[in-house]
Amino acid sequence: MNCLPRRRLLISALPAASLAPAFSLAATAPLRVRYPRPMREIDPSSWYPLQLLKLALEACGVDCELRPTRQVMVQSRALLDLQNGQDGLDIAWSMTSIEREQHLLPIRFPIYKGLYGWRLMLVKRGQEQHLLRDVRSLADLRRFSLVQGHDWPDTAILRANGLQVVTGSSFDAMFSMLRLERGQAFPRALLEIDWELESHADSLAIDPHLCLHYPTAMYFFVGRGNQRLADLVERGLNRLLAKGSFERIFMQYHGAILARHVLSRRRVLELHNPLLPPETPLQRKELWMRP
Repeated sequence: MNCLPRRRLLISALPAASLAPAFSLAATAPLRVRYPRPMREIDPSSWYPLQLLKLALEACGVDCELRPTRQVMVQSRALLDLQNGQDGLDIAWSMTSIEREQHLLPIRFPIYKGLYGWRLMLVKRGQEQHLLRDVRSLADLRRFSLVQGHDWPDTAILRANGLQVVTGSSFDAMFSMLRLERGQAFPRALLEIDWELESHADSLAIDPHLCLHYPTAMYFFVGRGNQRLADLVERGLNRLLAKGSFERIFMQYHGAILARHVLSRRRVLELHNPLLPPETPLQRKELWMRP
């Protein structure tokens, strides 16, 4: 699939019907794409999704300017604003689901190669060597209560696989539940668990035996009226993949984590994901990570 010819373009927060002229006329300004401002200050040059987005647009010959929204946006607010075409937001990234793909336009390229579906277990310090040592199957794991957020999609996935789940209403509450043994283990994404543990290393540890896996994808999403931006990003991502650039930037940001937590040395329990849309490109093996 060929990318668009090099040109300088401008996107503004206009209704879908008004976008066509912006893409058809040459302009002196770069393509401006607004993304959700995060809750904490992050150097854009070190933020993997932003750098990947920039490289994808540049791979299509587009001079782009990525800007955060004026206001901080949590994920739920960002997805709602994308759906309603509000606040000048052009793009966001999130785990996909059947419901989200009904309301937004997904760019079906898993930017984290499915890594958010690989889950390690936080447990109470002192229990990490023995608590889950003998778990060999989902049936074994059903003897334990797993901590999750009350409105997280992961909660529905775990329960759909017959696992016991106890829920908390805030992030801090979930760590407290684990310390107080109201739950025995807290599944966390491979990409999140290290920095989360930093604040709780005195009381919690990572189980060395087990890994949960279910297929899931984090995509870029745009509003349904912004097909042109979706096409640009998708073409750019596939061009990066074909040239090997996608694998290089992926390993640049995540290679150290994969080396630190060698998944092939753990027992992997496979779960099904009832929230995964049937259009997910699981058949494209080059898009997914396997240990």
